[in-house]
Amino acid sequence: MRTVHVIGAGFAGLTVSLRLAQKGFQVELYETAHRVGGLLGTDQTEYGIAERAANALIRTEKSEELFKELGVPVSLPLESSKKRFLFRGSPKTWPLSLFETLATLARVLPQVFLRGKKGFKPQAGETLQTWGERHLGKAPTRFILGPAMQGIYGNEITDLSASLILGPIFSRTKKGKYQGLLTGPGGMQDLVNHLEQRLRELGVNIHLNTNIKLENLQGPVVVATSAKAAAELTKVRYPSVAQVLSRIQMSSLMSVTLFFAKAQDKFKGFGCLIPRGFDLKALGVLMNSYIFKDRDKTYNETWILGGAKEEKLLDLSDADLLKLIAEERLRILGQKDSLLDYRINRWKNALPYYNVQLEESLADLDQVQLPQDLHLHGNYLSGIGLSKILERSDLIAEKIASQHE
Repeated sequence: MRTVHVIGAGFAGLTVSLRLAQKGFQVELYETAHRVGGLLGTDQTEYGIAERAANALIRTEKSEELFKELGVPVSLPLESSKKRFLFRGSPKTWPLSLFETLATLARVLPQVFLRGKKGFKPQAGETLQTWGERHLGKAPTRFILGPAMQGIYGNEITDLSASLILGPIFSRTKKGKYQGLLTGPGGMQDLVNHLEQRLRELGVNIHLNTNIKLENLQGPVVVATSAKAAAELTKVRYPSVAQVLSRIQMSSLMSVTLFFAKAQDKFKGFGCLIPRGFDLKALGVLMNSYIFKDRDKTYNETWILGGAKEEKLLDLSDADLLKLIAEERLRILGQKDSLLDYRINRWKNALPYYNVQLEESLADLDQVQLPQDLHLHGNYLSGIGLSKILERSDLIAEKIASQHE
């Protein structure tokens, strides 16, 4: 039986290990931490659950298949989660004025009729802000595109790469219709636990608290870590690869889940995204109690802060951070309620910064001829979303299997 070594037991490492084991490989999975799952995890509190990072996967054919084969009960969003808010003085379902809406339509519709979808394709090296203002105008870029992309990529659109983020929309690959989200009834930890259990059943050896050196491994290796960790792992054996990976910038993010004695019921929806320019630090707030059912004993929200330009926020004490959020919550939602409990998760240098520099680095990485037995995997390569990572896990497992038939 051929052995494949997988370094990193986050979602990427867990899912590629699953697919490799199912194809008959002996998988050795290495993780420096004391647990698997990476950023994913769920804290159980007396008031309900608090997700440490992502709260769900996009519901695709592959993600549904994964839940089914693992035996994870599917928890789907509530009807109330379909409502989304954007802040402009107050949370609004549509933040543009009538004049701005008409001006946007007058700008966009002629482009659609004259050039179609291809006319909106981003240019190489173009930021999302430049792309948005060129095609949509300043108001929709600031109040819709900006906060929407910040909510996913954790950074301002002034530096985010339009090509990396919007480019896949213009690929020829047929995309399925967006069907919403799915998670486990006990949160994302449900999925992590089921993945770990299935891996052990398939004979995968999981080595926790282990620092492995790539140069000591023989045979196919999947490096399923952050770009920063991948650069360190490859610097001895594959210095040209490490040199490119080391240029990829990372950014920090923080999630703060707050449990309240009283429910906020003025704005019932998935959450509220917050544009820059209002002197507010929060990127957005998730209204957890209106997203999934039967998970909470009391009303709670998750506030998202951080980004490459706000790294210092992660150094605030719990008290100062809670004070900041209380002030912004009053301003954004008009709420001032008694706090029952909270959970803070600080993720330093945890996410790839999807800026133009990453676009350039990935282009350079394509020019580096990777050794046949080295496979890179992670959220800096195919998108931050878990469903995209799952798709890449399938592709990598299929490639390794085809190489060793």
